[in-house]
This record gives sequence, C-alpha cells and structure tokens, in this order.
Amino acid sequence: MSPWLAVTIVTWVALLVLYLGLAATLRQVRLLSAELTALRAGGDTRTTGVDLHLPALAVPDGPAARLVVAADTGCPACHVTVETLAALAPGLPVPPLLLTYEPPQVWRDLAGHMEVRQDTESWRALRHLAPPVLMSVDASGRVIDLALPSSPEDVPRTLSAWGFRTDPAASSRAGG
Repeated sequence: MSPWLAVTIVTWVALLVLYLGLAATLRQVRLLSAELTALRAGGDTRTTGVDLHLPALAVPDGPAARLVVAADTGCPACHVTVETLAALAPGLPVPPLLLTYEPPQVWRDLAGHMEVRQDTESWRALRHLAPPVLMSVDASGRVIDLALPSSPEDVPRTLSAWGFRTDPAASSRAGG
C-alpha cells in the first residue's frame, strides 16, 4: 500500500469518527433542550421515581413525609439551604432533619429549628450527589423525591411543588 493511500484511508476514518461524535453530541443537546423546555413549562420529564432507601431515617409512627437536607459545613450552598429551611421550619408541620456525617455540634446554631443527625451510612448512600440534597422521605425511610437547591428561592419553590405548606410569614423571611 502506498503512503498516499494509507494517509487517505486514515483521514477518512478520522473524519467518520469525528462526524459520529458530533452527531452523538448534537443528539444529547437536543434531548437536554427538550427536557429543559418541559421543565420550564411545568411538566415532569422523569419516567421513574427516586430509588433510594435510608433505613436510619425511618420513623414508623411518623408523618407521611418529612423533609431531610443532607449538608456539609464546607459547602456554602449547604449553609444557604439550611438557613432558608431553618427559617421555614416554624411553618412546617414537622421540623426538618439535617443529615450530616459531621458531629452535630458543628450545626449547634440550628437548635430549636431542625433536628441534626449524624449518620455516615445514610451519607454514604448519597455520596454520588453533591450537597446540599433536599429530600422528602416517607415514614419507612424511602426517599419520595429529591432536589439539589442552588439558591434560597429554590427551597420554598421545591417545598411548594412537593405539597408542603409553610407559614407565609416564615416563607417571606426565607426569601420565597
């Protein structure tokens, strides 16, 4: 085989691989764009529920759903989410729970607003998600729904979408 023919074949193969990569990328962009459009329109694009069970959070005689936020003191977004949720806590039917791998003393300023629980097993189950993770958890410890809030406005909006009613005065203090 001549060098010219080899270079031509390698060039065409490289162009074909590049084209297939571009086609796959454009397909993903189109799917993400459609999902974003559906979310903006208020639709729910998920086809399956959350498949996460945290037995340590089970409260057999507890409420049908309880709010749990997984947070880390080294995460600025976690502090914003926890502070917003603590401001909304007086208006919630059940005080929310803060789940952490750290000793509860590091969150001592939440006393009276939220229960703080150190649970490394539950934290490990959430390790693939970046904190803060806001969850609605049923009495058996199964996660009903979850959100990854990135601003103070996301917390009351998520609670409202999940059907949690808060006191309007607490909601206005939290920025929602």
